[in-house]
Amino acid sequence: MAPSALKTKAHYRLFIVLGFACLIHSAYSTIQYHKHLRMVGEDYVGSPLDILFEIVLGFVLCAFGILNTASDFLPIKMAQTFEKKTVEDYLFRPEFVTFNHRGRVVGKMMLGAGGDGEGPTGGETKKRK
Repeated sequence: MAPSALKTKAHYRLFIVLGFACLIHSAYSTIQYHKHLRMVGEDYVGSPLDILFEIVLGFVLCAFGILNTASDFLPIKMAQTFEKKTVEDYLFRPEFVTFNHRGRVVGKMMLGAGGDGEGPTGGETKKRK
């Protein structure tokens, strides 16, 4: 990365910090407003517009900073992402490969039925230990 890129990342991190500061200040302002209404004896209907504006500003600053400090997005099109893979890469699923199946038992039965080690094809088969 170039030094200018690191500098801009730091600038975007500043946006994130400022956005969180706005959100924390708006939460504190809402609590103080609620306490003020309780002291005056009025009902809490909602936050005033300046606090709502501060919440929206904090959200926008955080979103802008986070989106610009994140790394590059991957393409959505599958053809661009998987163009270097072959069909064998898609068909190979090692979670379905099993070595504990009935072939071992059937093989022993076939060897035991012939008696002299000949399999069903008439050729010689190797005896397994």
